[in-house]
Amino acid sequence: MAVHHRYATVGEHQLFYREAGPPDARTVVLLRGFPTSSFMFRARIPKLADRYHVIAPDHLGFGLSDAPSADDFDYSFDALADLTEGLLGQLGVGRYAMYVQDYGAPVGWRLALAHPESISAIITQNGNGYEAGFAQAFWKPVREFWHNPSPQTEAAVRQALTLDAIKWQYLHGVPDPSVVSPDTWYHDRALQDQIVLAFLTGSTLDMTAGEPPHLTPPSPGEVLP
Repeated sequence: MAVHHRYATVGEHQLFYREAGPPDARTVVLLRGFPTSSFMFRARIPKLADRYHVIAPDHLGFGLSDAPSADDFDYSFDALADLTEGLLGQLGVGRYAMYVQDYGAPVGWRLALAHPESISAIITQNGNGYEAGFAQAFWKPVREFWHNPSPQTEAAVRQALTLDAIKWQYLHGVPDPSVVSPDTWYHDRALQDQIVLAFLTGSTLDMTAGEPPHLTPPSPGEVLP
């Protein structure tokens, strides 16, 4: 099954996305998080595309999408959700299942809250919806940066953008690291940008997006197997 690598202009910005599968099949939207891009799904998409219409976008500022400076764009999850909604609208997608991971989750929650009738299913992996889900020790440097942005607190957060930290994301807890291809973390590191810091400030994070959405239950024919 061919995977197409495409661009679309949404508003003033160019978004990159991967697309595969029959356009008239049920749609699955893959929303990934830190530290990767739609590259994360390069092996998964062909395995889904024989049954589903699959769309995997790169959020603005990440992967191969445009990356305007933080001075020129208000990086927030609200803004990313608006752009994702615009992309899906251009592609004629009115109802879809979503897979969310990491900061793809707050984008997905906003889409679901705004249009619950559009969501047929949610698959979440490490996708937080509540403050209680943020482990205190792990998030301590980020919270200090939220409350007191400074060169010192920024330096601690920037450690998460190093090659070693990105590599840890892939290898932590893996019994046999040799089965994980090193091109994953080198690819991610090459596409990292200081724009990530724009999401780690108290004014833009707002990870939870309020109360969980009340979704319209799918009909039996729409439930993902």
